[in-house]
Amino acid sequence: MRCSSATRRLVRTVAATALSAMVTASCAHVYQSGTYSAVTATPSYTEDWFAAARAGRTDIVQALIDAHFPLETTTPEGYTALILSAYDNHPETLKALLSADANACAADRHGNTALMGALFKGETNIAKMLLDTHCDIDQTNNAGETALSFAALFGRLDMIPVLVAHGANANHVDARGGTALQMAIAQHNPAAEQALRRVGATQ
Repeated sequence: MRCSSATRRLVRTVAATALSAMVTASCAHVYQSGTYSAVTATPSYTEDWFAAARAGRTDIVQALIDAHFPLETTTPEGYTALILSAYDNHPETLKALLSADANACAADRHGNTALMGALFKGETNIAKMLLDTHCDIDQTNNAGETALSFAALFGRLDMIPVLVAHGANANHVDARGGTALQMAIAQHNPAAEQALRRVGATQ
């Protein structure tokens, strides 16, 4: 999900100029009756959308939001701009997307959500922002893992009680028939085991 230096330069130069021109000169002519125009589907704008989300360029993201760019456009991997902004720790960009009603529950091809990505990266500030959305706290990925599974697996132990306080099931069983506690025991991870037991994990 990283943004290359070349892509960042593209965002800072070409995209800013192009989007400014679109917003000021074109949008009034291309957005009608709640439908998206051909401009929003142009590959160059799609690339700018994702590059801006990765780089935390909230100004460009907001310009495209204002131009009614489709918020749930995905990369071939299934990443939305919201997932990318969360994964790369850009809280202001994430706030802009959430304010525009981007789907915080969207998942990539593997079923991983923005919350799972934030926990994987250890970005607890982003994770806490996403906990304030309407998403099911026990939403699962393709392996049947939840956000709590990620917190335990990747050592985000301070987030375990926070997730449980938001309703996470400490005894959730994944697609392989295992629980977070069983995983912690199998990995000889006493810190995770104790953290899970403290919030009520029993199996």
